[in-house]
Amino acid sequence: MVNSFVICDLETTGLSPFADKIIEIGLVRLEDGQISGKFHALVNPNQPLNIKIKRLTGLNDQDLAGAPVLSEVLPEALDFIQDSAIAGHNIDFDLGFLAAARGEPLRNPSYDTLELARLVVPDSNSFRLGALCRFLDIEFENGHRALDDAIATAHLLTVLIQKFREIDINVLTQLTKLLAEARSNWQGFAGEMVKELLKVFPDKKISASPYWRKDDKVSEETNHRDKQNEQERHLLDPVYLASLVGKEGPLLKAISGYEYRPQQEAMVGEVARAFNEEKYLMLEAGTGVGKSIAYLIPAVLWSLKNRERVLVATNTINLQEQLWLKDIPVLAGVINQRFRASLAKGRQNYICLRRWFNALNSLHQPDEAAFFARVLTWLASTKSGDRTELNTTPGEGDYWLTICGDAESCLGTRCRYRMDCFINKARKAVEEADLIITNHSLLFLDIRNENRVLPAYGPLIIDEAHHLEDSATNHLGRQVTQSMLNRWLSMTGKALNKLAEIIPPGDREHWEQALRTALQIRLETVENARLFFQTLGELAANKLNGSNINNKFYRSTLRLPVNDNGYRTAISIGGELINLLRALSETVQKLSEIMELWSISAEVWTEQARDLLQISQLGLALTDDLFFILESADEKFVYWADIEFWAGGLLKHCSLSAAPINVGEMLYELFYKNKKTVVFTSATLSVNGTFDHFIERVGLNYLPAGRLAEAHFDSPFIYERQALLCINRDLPVPGEVASDLYLEELGNVIAKLVSVTHGKTLVLFTSHMILRETYNRLKPKLEIMDIYLLGHGIDGSRTRILEEFRSSERAVLFGASSFWEGVDIPGEALTCVVMVKLPFWSPKVPVIEARLEDLARRERDGFKTFSIPQAVIRFKQGFGRLIRSGSDRGCVVVLDARILEKSYGRQFLRSLPLKNHIRGGTDMITRKLSDWFRDGA
Repeated sequence: MVNSFVICDLETTGLSPFADKIIEIGLVRLEDGQISGKFHALVNPNQPLNIKIKRLTGLNDQDLAGAPVLSEVLPEALDFIQDSAIAGHNIDFDLGFLAAARGEPLRNPSYDTLELARLVVPDSNSFRLGALCRFLDIEFENGHRALDDAIATAHLLTVLIQKFREIDINVLTQLTKLLAEARSNWQGFAGEMVKELLKVFPDKKISASPYWRKDDKVSEETNHRDKQNEQERHLLDPVYLASLVGKEGPLLKAISGYEYRPQQEAMVGEVARAFNEEKYLMLEAGTGVGKSIAYLIPAVLWSLKNRERVLVATNTINLQEQLWLKDIPVLAGVINQRFRASLAKGRQNYICLRRWFNALNSLHQPDEAAFFARVLTWLASTKSGDRTELNTTPGEGDYWLTICGDAESCLGTRCRYRMDCFINKARKAVEEADLIITNHSLLFLDIRNENRVLPAYGPLIIDEAHHLEDSATNHLGRQVTQSMLNRWLSMTGKALNKLAEIIPPGDREHWEQALRTALQIRLETVENARLFFQTLGELAANKLNGSNINNKFYRSTLRLPVNDNGYRTAISIGGELINLLRALSETVQKLSEIMELWSISAEVWTEQARDLLQISQLGLALTDDLFFILESADEKFVYWADIEFWAGGLLKHCSLSAAPINVGEMLYELFYKNKKTVVFTSATLSVNGTFDHFIERVGLNYLPAGRLAEAHFDSPFIYERQALLCINRDLPVPGEVASDLYLEELGNVIAKLVSVTHGKTLVLFTSHMILRETYNRLKPKLEIMDIYLLGHGIDGSRTRILEEFRSSERAVLFGASSFWEGVDIPGEALTCVVMVKLPFWSPKVPVIEARLEDLARRERDGFKTFSIPQAVIRFKQGFGRLIRSGSDRGCVVVLDARILEKSYGRQFLRSLPLKNHIRGGTDMITRKLSDWFRDGA
């Protein structure tokens, strides 16, 4: 087993070994866990550093000006390495630069601490070097300096190897096999470790219990809480509940430095009255009111008094985590009573032990084997089986789907793992809870499945309720994607090939005939699916007339049905695909039925029969959805295809969708009819001071008279003192001038604004294309100003660039649609929000287009009654990104002069908590901003 390594870390001018240069080399020799030597050198790249590298490393051009060039440093560095094993964090990056520098790859064995960390601490929130060091209590000061990083990596490697040694011997043995399939360099290391452990601790051959078994088994006792209490309801005392958050209440003592908010006190009373009177309450609470605590207090106390669960549904994971990790622990100290809260998640969030072992015992592709190796070590330590602990990457989603819970494949009481089932444990926790926290997605899954997903509950609180129409649209519609279909066909192929290896105990001829038929139909289906999506892609490409499609990634949307011969051809091929999918699903079902007969005499066939049945049912569901979309017969739905192309025009992906045009009536019929109490809350529900738009869009107008209540609570922040609103009149209207001129002017305005704010600015766009174009034009200018530009969809994931923005002193962040809300950056990191355009949805989005057409058919002005209210709500959300605490101070600049020139602009201005504003040209606004920031300082 390797005991000696050279740890390598390089700092470079960029990511490409051939286009970028090494600027710093750090090497550390690690022998038997101890550092025995170091090498460090700065390298002159003979080119200026960009601002990102300066920020990242702390180096500047002067630091490198007197350093030797790489040709002078490299021989000494290679002499230090010699033939030692090389280790590093994401070591392939460093090896790529060394190979480019010396003209050929190094032959040394290499080991990646990033890969090892994902194996031995799979539950770490992040696998970046700094995050891992914090997670494992390793001292680490100067990140992104080569020698400091190398030293930290050496300590990390020592800790990780020790954790590797602590893995259960049975897990380690299985892990070695998976690492071999993954072609991992750690495979030999793991194999040697197994031999070493067996030599030193031969008793480790025997384990008391399987690695996946936990101490807490699932009870099979029936939970009687679902039998809702029929006795007299116990009403809440609104005055007492409000006192809990009052001036002398326990909330102020529970949170250090917490300030009394009369709006929160009043809100608690309103929610309590809604519970008592079985009302539907619309409740708008501005930023800073503390609405989550205000509704949680009545929710918990109602549940405790009435033995009736209360459900809270949020739209975003961020708010769900805030409730679970922050608000509920605080609540325990406020109400001074014991209560049980639980997070309700869908089955697919949990690993299924039966499916895990079925998948584990198959052959794997290298990437799949690497993922399963991580799952193996995680499964040995997890108590929840919850995917969020595993920190999976987007690319691992398909592998997770082969091992996660699934209602169709569940064997229930016939499953050998039922006593250790993570899904059963999670379900039992939810059933025993007084308060359930879930998301809109699971709420609508429960509604679609006639309340068979979640346990019975009483009052419901829908937070982030301004998303309710969109959530209902997404979850009450249908979708079939190319990847969904390909994944199902791949899963079916694997299952059929596995069946070909078994020897049937009976009905051999019948079995083999059905299997041959299934395999043949699958081959035809794969080819037909390819042809179908290719035909749709060609149709979309023809509609684009070649505009830009050969130069870059492009996306096209087709409203279905299309009056075109190409679409008629696609429909014909799609009809054949539907027939083949149905035939394949039914043939797989026949195979399942044959196996079910075998299981009467031999239980061993039960699981495989159920797995085949699940594949069949999934196939039939896909078939029904595809038929529904291509038939496009239900006039209450809108139908469309989204087609994505690679640069050069090759088809990348295609999805087909159907969505309800009006969700209000569906919500009433499927949901409101059966619910007594629902609280809808958000910081942005009203438009023009009324809830009329929300009421109509989500179907609350169908409720009987007297059932609906409303309340509005302003933010406690003093916006007139904390915020400045500026409206710029210089920019031309897009479409009225040439695109290049508009983009040039836009870039100039943003550059002048951020020169005053010194970065610390969030720029909100409504178009990804405008964002990218402005980013490319402005980035060089901002770098000269020593301002770091971060772009949504350009510089990393949403989470990653938000982290970088928060930690950078002089940064500007360009964000598109998802950044208009849910971004919480209190303090000086964000002092300016720029809105490039008023956030109207494009009327060419199929759902929006269909809703506007529907309103027109009813002789209503869709722009006034739908487009403007929707945009006002998003505008309020965008404004709300600025002031997140009572001490925040900053400015909002609107670059769309329509807010002043159009009659509807007053609705946007009236929606804000700030009643005064400044209007004028760029120079005047920048002077006002400069004075305002100086006066504030």
